[in-house]
Amino acid sequence: MAGTASGVQWGREGGALRALATGRGPLLYLALLAVLTLAGWAFPLTDHLGYELSESIALAAGLFGAAIGVSASRKARDAGGMAASARHLGAAIFLSQAWLLGPIALALLDGVRRPVCDPLAGLSIYAVLASPSALLSCCVGFLCAQLVPRRAGWLIMSVFLISLGSSLWPIWKGPQVFAFHQFGGMYPGPIYDAAVSISPALLWFRGATLLYAVAAAALSVTLAPRETSRDTTPRAAAFVLFAVTLTPAILISRRAEKFHFRSSLEQLDEALGARIETPHLILHVPREKSELERKLLARDAEASVAEVLEFLGEGKSNPARIDVFLYRSAEEKRRLIGAADTSFTKPWLRQIHTNDAPAPHPILRHELAHALAADYAPFVFGVPGRWSGLIPDMAFIEGLAVAADWPVGETTVDEEAAALKKLGRLPDLANLFSPGRFYAEAGPNAYTAAGSFIRFLWRVDGADELRAAYGSNRGINKLGDLDGLIRKYLAYLDTVVVAPNQLALASLRFSAPSITRKRCAHEVAALEQKASQAAVDGDPKRAAALWTRCTALEPDDPNLLLQERRSLLAAGAVKEARAIEVEVFAHPKLSEPQRAQLLTESGDAAWRADDAATALQRYAEAAALPQSEGALRSLAARQYALADQARWPAARRLFINNDAGAETWLLLRDLDLARPNEGFAAYLLAKQAQNARAWESCERFAGAALGRPLPSPLFNLEALKMRGLCAWRTGDDPAARRAFLQLEKEGSEPRRLEAERLLRRTP
Repeated sequence: MAGTASGVQWGREGGALRALATGRGPLLYLALLAVLTLAGWAFPLTDHLGYELSESIALAAGLFGAAIGVSASRKARDAGGMAASARHLGAAIFLSQAWLLGPIALALLDGVRRPVCDPLAGLSIYAVLASPSALLSCCVGFLCAQLVPRRAGWLIMSVFLISLGSSLWPIWKGPQVFAFHQFGGMYPGPIYDAAVSISPALLWFRGATLLYAVAAAALSVTLAPRETSRDTTPRAAAFVLFAVTLTPAILISRRAEKFHFRSSLEQLDEALGARIETPHLILHVPREKSELERKLLARDAEASVAEVLEFLGEGKSNPARIDVFLYRSAEEKRRLIGAADTSFTKPWLRQIHTNDAPAPHPILRHELAHALAADYAPFVFGVPGRWSGLIPDMAFIEGLAVAADWPVGETTVDEEAAALKKLGRLPDLANLFSPGRFYAEAGPNAYTAAGSFIRFLWRVDGADELRAAYGSNRGINKLGDLDGLIRKYLAYLDTVVVAPNQLALASLRFSAPSITRKRCAHEVAALEQKASQAAVDGDPKRAAALWTRCTALEPDDPNLLLQERRSLLAAGAVKEARAIEVEVFAHPKLSEPQRAQLLTESGDAAWRADDAATALQRYAEAAALPQSEGALRSLAARQYALADQARWPAARRLFINNDAGAETWLLLRDLDLARPNEGFAAYLLAKQAQNARAWESCERFAGAALGRPLPSPLFNLEALKMRGLCAWRTGDDPAARRAFLQLEKEGSEPRRLEAERLLRRTP
């Protein structure tokens, strides 16, 4: 008899599942999941199991997965009774999860067609994002159909939109850039943060999602039609289950800030701990920042405000006060608000979020341009774009910030844009200024082209016209016909002189494709993070294994092979490292600066093996190739040290072993004392002190180096800059000013511009 009853029960459940699986609503939902997955085959970020595919399926499941629950509820109502409701709800829950296997199968099938990424690498994030969304949507769909059978769809849509609004509201009114939605999954933040992982915050949030789903299922059962008085006990048990799952779910949601899936200004102030108020800014900084550091930051920030306002032609204006949050580390920033390595501004809130750094801050002026320009864009988000800024014109927004910041390095932004044009990599500006096209380009290419173009228009039309365009519904087109403006700009770029060395460096810098065109971008970024951490933890073998996986996924990137080779050498696998070296030298995409880098590292390996002749040969070959100023100085330092064995102990320890510890400092100091007529050791001591933020020691050794002969003029200019910056950071303004004035006279055009800005920050 027991077997017969069990068979009847299984037959009922199987029949309920078959009837549900062949219903119109569930089949249409399954077809939607299949179409979404197949459509993803056309794009590198969605043609495999990863964040983008997982999130698209989670959104679809969160909204349309309710069709399974609604269909099951209708069948349960026809059957009548609590037992039938539980049976059909169980079938619906099973089917909601089973249907998610379809996208996995199609993604794996695409992996057979195009085997690039690890086919199962994204399975965990798919499970965490898609599965709870499908479960919650199914259970809520069943509940809504129980409550309002004829209006279930409208109720489900209302619940979805209200919960979505609740998830997006903190982005609109608060500091965070991530979003967590019970039905829709998670948005981690800006596209340029490629590494997307399963964080504790996501696990807590998804735990709450599961609890809400169970609570909705339990409540649905309690609302089933009463058959007999005998179902009182199971109905009470279902209500208890509803209460014991809803209560912790609500508690988790109410403690969203503690679990870091919501943020607030009060939370940030508590975490950072200190504020600096200036005439235009409120700087929220780590509490441990010294008084001198706070003073220099405030001075730098106010100078940046003045520079941006001068660019905007509003030097005497009184803009709205801006909040600037500076985080101790990328990890702290990711945990609190998202966007670990990406600085961002919310112009409509006059908020800036970036990572802390010694003043002068390298990013702040760019972000201040976003916040200050918002005063001239009277739209919802404080930026120009279609429909009064609702579809932001990212090329205009970012281009104006680059043009106002006008960062200087070894080349100007115009020189980099001209190099892009000569290399055939300058983005199509008409496309760049079209909605949604900015992020289709690689970040450096897009920012450089847009910034150079806007700076050109600023020179031609003036700040007043540029401000008016920024605040106009017509945007950049207010300045004239876009195609005509582009033709004039391209003609201007043809007049910009680009040296061969600059062209070679630009070829390397602007070679990476956009993240939207990279295969396995998130997987490689996550592996890179793990490999770097393994190296920091002193586990070179694990680091080498992780870099090997990176190179297998991205064979077109020589940089990954270089990293693999370094890790193999650190792990003592010399033979394997030499094989990688041969592979890198033969790589078709190896640029001249990368070749110079590899030759330098090959020379290092020879020097480590006491083969000075081979080391000199490799260094000489590297010196004949184009490189950055920093690489040239590093190479020249090696050649200079190798020429005299008395310099070997300190130099080999520093350059070859990458050891900047106390023993290396002692060896450098001994060399400095033994060679009072050489500035080489003093220069290296100044550089190590600068890296360690020992500003007083840096200033002292840089001054000593400048008073003696150095290997080349490149060392003199860098020592001069170090002396000025380190003096500035110790509060020795007269010494800093003397150094910056000298740098302004002796340096190149980019050095001159840099010195001018430093002088503005030095009383």
